[in-house]
Amino acid sequence: MTGDILAFLEGSLIYWKIFPVAIVIASLANSSGFGGGIIFQPIFIGIMGLHPAQGVATGMLTELCGMSSGAIRYFRQKQIEFDIAFSLIIFGIPGLIIGNHLLTILSPGILKFIFGSLVLTIAIWTFVSAIQRKKGTRYAIGVDEVYPVFWVPFLGGISSGVSSVGTAESMFPLLERYLKVQPHRAIATAILIEAAMNWLATALNLSSGLIRWEVAIYTIPGVIIGGQIGPQIARWLPSLTLKYLFGTAIAITAIHMIYKSLM
Repeated sequence: MTGDILAFLEGSLIYWKIFPVAIVIASLANSSGFGGGIIFQPIFIGIMGLHPAQGVATGMLTELCGMSSGAIRYFRQKQIEFDIAFSLIIFGIPGLIIGNHLLTILSPGILKFIFGSLVLTIAIWTFVSAIQRKKGTRYAIGVDEVYPVFWVPFLGGISSGVSSVGTAESMFPLLERYLKVQPHRAIATAILIEAAMNWLATALNLSSGLIRWEVAIYTIPGVIIGGQIGPQIARWLPSLTLKYLFGTAIAITAIHMIYKSLM
């Protein structure tokens, strides 16, 4: 048993460089309200050569740790809108289960194209949002205001299940642009929703054996650290600056993934 563990650790050493990268990604994700999987997936699939389904599953586990860490920090800052977060999670769960099933039956090329297209759409929205410079100002939003848009977390759940991208990326604009929630509270609430959805997704992926643990042992501690750094960054760095930074990163990511899917 000990010999197997030592052999596993020795074989995983080639992935150690992902540790500092994970800190940076989680810091950026937790400060901007987007899921880290949007950047992790091109690294896992395009650079490290993981099968797309393994990349998504490993990314979900990684996000679970990073987003949970960030949610704890935001909870301490008292920034989370718990009532609407719970409602959005409930609506998102059925979609996540559907998306997770699609993950196991779609081909790698289709998965790459879906991921790239989703990310490019999010990048465009991010830049448009930054240019318009509109932001919410409200606190303590009523749960009844969520019901007319129940389909948004449902579709976001499908997207997250099949690509690890979609929940936080759809929740943040829904909270900030439609419900007019103050930006930092919108970020905090989106992070909590993403963390909760990742717990369910990881439970499903564990049963299917898709997680690459030799990668996860380095990404998990990295994102836990980044999850504590990100909320601190969000307190002093303007949300507009964060949108431009993240929009640029994910636009490059999207173009790369779409190109790879068509090769």
